[in-house]
Amino acid sequence: MRAFILTILILILSFSHILSQEKKLFTKDFIISDINFLIEDIENIHPEPFHSIEKESFYKEIEIIKSQLPDSLSKIDAWKSLYPILALLKEGHSYFFPPFEEIGNFLMFPYTIKIDKTSNDFIISGSINNSVQTHTGDRIISINGISTDSLISVFKKSISAENDALFYFSCEKYLATSLYAIFGSPEYFDIEILTEGNLEKHIVNSIYQTQNNLNKEFSFRIINDSIGLLSINRMYSFRDFKKFCNSTFKSLNKKKIPNLIIDFRGNSGGDSKIGDELIKYISDAPFIQWQKGIAKVSLATQERFRYQGENGTLLEKELANSTEYLVLPYPDKKRYKGEIYMLIDGGTFSSAGSTTWCINHYRLATTIGEETGGLGVHFGYPIKRSLPNTGLTYFISHMKWYQIGANDNTTNGLIPDYKIDLSVIDLKNNKDTALEFTLDLIKSKK
Repeated sequence: MRAFILTILILILSFSHILSQEKKLFTKDFIISDINFLIEDIENIHPEPFHSIEKESFYKEIEIIKSQLPDSLSKIDAWKSLYPILALLKEGHSYFFPPFEEIGNFLMFPYTIKIDKTSNDFIISGSINNSVQTHTGDRIISINGISTDSLISVFKKSISAENDALFYFSCEKYLATSLYAIFGSPEYFDIEILTEGNLEKHIVNSIYQTQNNLNKEFSFRIINDSIGLLSINRMYSFRDFKKFCNSTFKSLNKKKIPNLIIDFRGNSGGDSKIGDELIKYISDAPFIQWQKGIAKVSLATQERFRYQGENGTLLEKELANSTEYLVLPYPDKKRYKGEIYMLIDGGTFSSAGSTTWCINHYRLATTIGEETGGLGVHFGYPIKRSLPNTGLTYFISHMKWYQIGANDNTTNGLIPDYKIDLSVIDLKNNKDTALEFTLDLIKSKK
């Protein structure tokens, strides 16, 4: 009890200290100095900073951003002013990390959404923490007087993404943070909803995110004694995944499960070794995830990776043309030999994008869902940096990657064998359209 009271007192004192602190402001000159530092970093670290925007256009945008700065800004306002700079690069590994320590647990827009890509309507898919009554399947037409189409236009200036697939997924996943950047943390939102053909106006209360609802990093279950469902949501814990895979594929083989679904939807990547570990169980020949890689030499990358060469040098290495980098599959008795189906979407990115691209390249699975956010040729392996004045954290890619079989003309993500579009009816009925399609596809092949 005494320890509990002491803890409460410490929390109260800490909170009082935070409230008593004045919000630190940064002058316009300090922010401009940070912008110049950032631009120098972009040009020094990124292998092709102007692959999606002409250099002249980029610098015009920078001058506009500088001209719109007020005389002083808080750290949060500085973040709001500066994150469009990295979004101009149009690639998902170069971005600003929000200053969550300053933002805190803010009041959020209560609904989660799916976006109708033809109309840019926000279709309600649920609510944060499932804590409010929803209008699942209804269309949000506007928020606080701004049409959803206009909000999408604003998001395009702030979200770092190399294709529409990743952009729309990011809009859905980070909606609460994106709306915070526009509206702050209001107690309620005015929204217009189209429900059963009728346009209705609603006032919805904001809510706090009270708990972390992350799914397990990976999981496995058997459906109807004949289908294994392996869900890989993130790719960070290699040791745990190795044990998990060993157990999972032992079970699949022992029970002679004829079909396996691997779900990579929403997986933003992590450790590429996890992808190799998975493929070792399903490939019957040596494989590799990348055709080649190109790294940019800079003071930042020399310090971290000990690269040799002058600053600005591009180090290129062919990977697929040498047996040195090929990964050997597991022995025949450990491998899975049933039919494999793979679920992908715009959130399948980075190492997850590389893994799914590799699986598809070697024709190890039938792919179902939406185009991946990870492109055949993309930038990555970002360097973590911070601005000298505001201390804002950001990441800049220092490598260009070519997925196995890709070349400079490969400008798309992985296109699935079966494309699955958003089904509002399934959304209303809490049905997983892509998974249901896959189960029906397996059934049709019996």
